[in-house]
Amino acid sequence: MTVLDTSRNRHRLVLGAVLLGLFAGFLTGAVPRAAAADAVVSQGKPVTASSTESAGTAAAAAVDGNDGTRWSSAFSAEQWFQVDLGAATTVSQVAVNWESAYAKAFTIRLSTDGSTFTPAYSTTTGTGGRQDIAVSGTARYVRIDLTGRALPSYGYSMWEFQVRGTATATRAVADVALVNNASRKPVLGLSPLVDGSVVDLTRLANRGLSLRATLANGVTAGSVGFTLVGAKGSTYTRTENTAPYFLCNDYVDCPLLATADSYALTVQAYSGANASGPLGAPFTVRFSVSATAVAPAPVDVLFVGNSLIGTATTATGADTPKVVQQLATAAGRTLRFTEVVHFGNTLQQTWDGGEVAAALSGSTKYDYVVLQEYSTLVATDPAAAARTLVDTYSPTFGRALKPGGKVVLFKNWALVDPAPFPSRAANVAAIDTNYAALSTGLPTPNALAPISEEFEALVAAKGTSYLIVADGKHPNDTAIYLDAATLYGILFRESPRALGPLYLAPATATSLREVAATAIGY
Repeated sequence: MTVLDTSRNRHRLVLGAVLLGLFAGFLTGAVPRAAAADAVVSQGKPVTASSTESAGTAAAAAVDGNDGTRWSSAFSAEQWFQVDLGAATTVSQVAVNWESAYAKAFTIRLSTDGSTFTPAYSTTTGTGGRQDIAVSGTARYVRIDLTGRALPSYGYSMWEFQVRGTATATRAVADVALVNNASRKPVLGLSPLVDGSVVDLTRLANRGLSLRATLANGVTAGSVGFTLVGAKGSTYTRTENTAPYFLCNDYVDCPLLATADSYALTVQAYSGANASGPLGAPFTVRFSVSATAVAPAPVDVLFVGNSLIGTATTATGADTPKVVQQLATAAGRTLRFTEVVHFGNTLQQTWDGGEVAAALSGSTKYDYVVLQEYSTLVATDPAAAARTLVDTYSPTFGRALKPGGKVVLFKNWALVDPAPFPSRAANVAAIDTNYAALSTGLPTPNALAPISEEFEALVAAKGTSYLIVADGKHPNDTAIYLDAATLYGILFRESPRALGPLYLAPATATSLREVAATAIGY
């Protein structure tokens, strides 16, 4: 989309416009770049855009630090570009180096969660060239909405989009998990808890629960302090000097969480023992426990995967997402889902088809995004799987997830043929190690659906044919029910033990639900 014009008059006009724009900046909030002392915090960070003109003008080119590469959009008036800074950042300036197809009208917006954006600067008289724009605020996501073209026959194009600022205090506490003390497993769906979220524990109030904090990678703390305050006046505090860090005690029930009230939990890491020397920002979350059951809200889910979740049962013709919905309907719950499934695809190949990006950038916000990777990729090429999750999918989650929303990583089972591994045990070990690393490396709050562990427990007792069809890869009706019951428990944050049998014999369905409930912490 480069527009070439070698006339001297055009160059004079462009230069004049740039100089005029720099002068006008003192009146409109744009400032010369020399005034900015903060570092560039956007270079090389994940970016998303409403469109791309071609593969040679990808969005990432606008944050590569190279004024010789650029992003350009499709040829239409309404476009946007967004960068994910990776963490909350105090933003002081946005610098845009426009190509000839610049925006006359645009708005810069800031967001901490990728969902709610606050305008930081707006103009309808953009000048093109290099614009250094003063902004003020805290943001992880910086977005520019482009609404007026200088060249109506084209779209928009930027050589560079730079954000300057300073990182705000990071959290030494990576996450807090709600733990089932009987099984000593995190209650998936609820865990990991999302900082700043509100969690309803009414349906779990009579279960033995505790709270466990985990430090961020590379962080060493002398102690971790917990403060749980109830609206009715109850307060519980505890400081742990050694890991594991628990509120109450190691796998001991927290009675406050079984009493009807609203609670505020603060978890703070300290550099020294006995709560001395705060380390990083605090982790906060609110709980509510009602005296009476609260009507459950509908759950919105995006499923992305291939034949491992797309295979249909022979009994009803329903695939895994549909079976989850059938279980939910029978239990009086509502599951609304979008499904992007392409047999034989990796997640990257499915993304390249465009359907996932459309689903994630549309008007629907999701409680969960369930991702199921190609059957053997995570075990055999974890670097490729990580690139897909972190570089391709992750930048879109902030816009697509509701507040408190999570990603669910569907942990694939080992196929009957363990190749290229020497044994099934070696294959399973690679699955365990690599999925754990994927989960840790994904910046979006996420949970691992423990499908692999469930399969191994049943395969050890009943053989692979109990769950896998004759091709040695795909799930049979029994496995699809097990997968669906597991996902139901995670997505609806409740035990699947009381679900209906659907198409299975009641005794078989009951035993599968017990396996699922135990694996996900219920």
